Amino acid sequence: MRIMAVDYGMQRVGIAVSDPHGTISQPLSTLKVTSRRHVVERLSSLITELEIGHVIVGYPCALDGAPTEMTKKIKQFVGQLRKKVNVGIELWDERLTSKYAQTTLKAMGIRRHKSKIDQVAACIMLDEYLSTKKRNRAL
Repeated sequence: MRIMAVDYGMQRVGIAVSDPHGTISQPLSTLKVTSRRHVVERLSSLITELEIGHVIVGYPCALDGAPTEMTKKIKQFVGQLRKKVNVGIELWDERLTSKYAQTTLKAMGIRRHKSKIDQVAACIMLDEYLSTKKRNRAL
């Protein structure tokens, strides 16, 4: 089953997907946010086209775990997406993924491309999710 990770932001949405077996993640694309409705429509199309079985959406919270201003917006976005698609959607802690993505791209010699940062952040979230699921299955 393919899994999709979504790093939702006010200007851009980074997307990563797993392979059909749900073991390896790869960056897919970055959507420019023109409206939340447009993002929901585009994600719905990708979910159908790529046969996605589960979606994780980055859940922004402060380092201490407290909600942020973006938390409410993410919940609204997820509510709209749930109405549009018939797959499981799960919130996933995204703390420091953008910073980690910036560091990773810099180490690879890639200059600061905001669209790439969002894709890599989604990929990092998906890697963490897949690793956690794999560990839980091993127990």
